[in-house]
Amino acid sequence: MKFTSIIALLLLSANWAAAQNKVTKSYEVTVNNALKRDYKDMPVAIKIDDFKADFRVRSAVVKLNGEEIPSQLDDFDGDGHNDELALVLDMKGKSSAKLDVTLCNLPSEKKYKARVYGDMILNDKNKRIPTITTLSAPGTKITRPYYDAVFLHGPVFESELVGYRIYFDNRQSLDLYGKIKQRIELPTTRFHTTDAQLAEGYGADVLWAGKTVSLGSFRGWDAEKKEPLYVDSVKTRQESLRAAGPVRTIIEVKDYDWLYDNHFLTMTQYYTLWAGHRDVKVEVHFEDKLTNETFCTGVQKLETDISGFLDGKKGIAGSWGTNQPEKGKKIFETVGLGIYVPTYYIKDSREDGGNYLFNIGNDGDNEIHYYITFCNQKEENGWKTNKDWFGYVKEWAQQKREEERNTTNYTINFK
Repeated sequence: MKFTSIIALLLLSANWAAAQNKVTKSYEVTVNNALKRDYKDMPVAIKIDDFKADFRVRSAVVKLNGEEIPSQLDDFDGDGHNDELALVLDMKGKSSAKLDVTLCNLPSEKKYKARVYGDMILNDKNKRIPTITTLSAPGTKITRPYYDAVFLHGPVFESELVGYRIYFDNRQSLDLYGKIKQRIELPTTRFHTTDAQLAEGYGADVLWAGKTVSLGSFRGWDAEKKEPLYVDSVKTRQESLRAAGPVRTIIEVKDYDWLYDNHFLTMTQYYTLWAGHRDVKVEVHFEDKLTNETFCTGVQKLETDISGFLDGKKGIAGSWGTNQPEKGKKIFETVGLGIYVPTYYIKDSREDGGNYLFNIGNDGDNEIHYYITFCNQKEENGWKTNKDWFGYVKEWAQQKREEERNTTNYTINFK
């Protein structure tokens, strides 16, 4: 009894000491929507360094018009220091919003309703579902053992609208999870929907990627054969879950010493999906500046009822058709794919037997980025024809062009 009392007293003392060491700072942040159009779920990412707090930021509270709104702190490189404060806002065109932000040096147990989800899970014969945040593996060309070591073969992530996974192998392909209803589903279906779950209206895996570029997978380029190359011959492969909600999820894919064009490249890819969005921003960062390397990405052609377009001058490609995602099941899915690549990265564009492709590079710099999106025909209130989908992809790409020219600006005032 005395021992229990002593432990309780020590815990009480520790909590009291922590409370005494609590440090907070408050700010007024003005966020501007520079676009003419209204923006639902506009992504807002504020760099922690811009707050100039003199302590390590471990939690934050954001209020709009006196009401607390969901937000999150993200650590991009796993060094234990948060890099950005993230949230989404509904904003009218050419308008601004004032946020009250309080930063704190202590962590918070507060949880908001998740509008995105992400996880990485190890395969476990005892079915204990061990969740991890990072997995590194030697860069052998025989990637199957590592691919199989990860439950679902790689990290998964979703918004209410769509879901994705990225394979942990030399393909690093994106696979797609299409939904019928707008909700978080992957904790329930784990990307492999049962017949009972299908009957209840859950979504499912909707794409068979095979050896194609799938939807926006980043690849090397064989100039002689004129075909995409997998990310082979690396020293180490690593995939990480850098953010898992409630308002955005980020997957990092890192390749150390990729032997490409007779020299080594260390490359980090980020895949970011926001609440209320179906599109993903793909960012590719290189440790050193690029010289004259050429890479490729694009969208695949589906198996049947194929249609698509490729516009190299505007950096847009779209694809529509039907395929059989799981070859052991007689289930066919009709999907639409889309990609927008800013034209300053594009060196060439072409179509081959399985893909609509862009050859891309960024000589003298070390960053490339582009955007991907998709739908499946079974979505409630979704796109039912290739004509409607292609019209949407062109409109969406135009919106991305506008966002590139008119980035979300913010100003911070100290209270």
